[in-house]
Amino acid sequence: MQPQNFTFLKFLSRYFTIALTMSLLLFIEIGATQEHGDHDAHKAANASSLNVALHTEPNTVQVGTPTSLTFHLTDAKGEPFTDLLVHHERVLHVLIVSENLQIIGHVHPEDFESRDMLAELEGHYTVHFTFPAAGRYILAIDVMTADTEFSKYLYVDVKGTPKMADMPHDFRREKAIRGYTDEGGDRYTKAVSVTDSVDEPTYHVKMETPKRIQAGEMVTIGYYFSRNGKPITDLVPFLDAPMHFAIVSTRLDGVIHTHGNVPSNKHDAHATKKQEQQAGHTSHEAHKTPKGKHKHHSATPEKFGPTVNLMTMFPKAGVYQIFGQLKHTDQILWLSFMVEVVDK
Repeated sequence: MQPQNFTFLKFLSRYFTIALTMSLLLFIEIGATQEHGDHDAHKAANASSLNVALHTEPNTVQVGTPTSLTFHLTDAKGEPFTDLLVHHERVLHVLIVSENLQIIGHVHPEDFESRDMLAELEGHYTVHFTFPAAGRYILAIDVMTADTEFSKYLYVDVKGTPKMADMPHDFRREKAIRGYTDEGGDRYTKAVSVTDSVDEPTYHVKMETPKRIQAGEMVTIGYYFSRNGKPITDLVPFLDAPMHFAIVSTRLDGVIHTHGNVPSNKHDAHATKKQEQQAGHTSHEAHKTPKGKHKHHSATPEKFGPTVNLMTMFPKAGVYQIFGQLKHTDQILWLSFMVEVVDK
């Protein structure tokens, strides 16, 4: 009887061991599923809403005083918004435009040695900027998650002197522009005035648009770059794009941050010839992602030019300033053109 009892006890021991193991595995699985579900719910909340609050240091922003701009990002539940992806080589893009549409800045947290990664884990992202003139500025931020992109904007009123100049209505289509030396790693953290005097060596840009730009319709705008009378064919990518654009209306009711594309060789050669003849209009077919964002046809080549295209849609009739930013050798070029958009 003893061997049989031993066998029976051994069977019970194995049974309870297996049952206990299965219970533990089930508990772990339920916990992991719950944790994964909580994470998915958090991501879903992030994807549905982004709230932005701005804190400045000092509190009163003064002309000529270096200012810290901290954006506090939270989701619909008030939790820190931290599920950001790097896009165009930066985690958060800040575009700063004056109300007279003559001053522009494009900065990012990564541009500064004082970047606080621990603060970013709490949803606090900081950039630094020195405002050159008093008046109102619009600050627009762009961020991306795994689900979508968000664009938000706020305003800052700057005190002191000098005051901003009045807004000019300049509809020229050809301009001389200057370059600003790259601070390293596609960085230029200072304010740029598009009325800055142009020093040698100068660049020349011609912009071509349809004769009539209608609100709500996709348009292609071509930019042709030259230097000393010769086309520039060695432009290089800037922040993972041929060209960055900030489009702002005189209403100061938002900023469209979008990017240019390089025409195919055939189109580029055709556009170059027509530009040299002082006529013509470049065009390129538009593609959209399901979320309605413009999409590059291919990766930006290491060198390109002289033509870069902008494909965009203006939401309302009115007057818009189109700021452009691109790179040649170690020079970051800023340009600005005004266009009028009409109703259909």
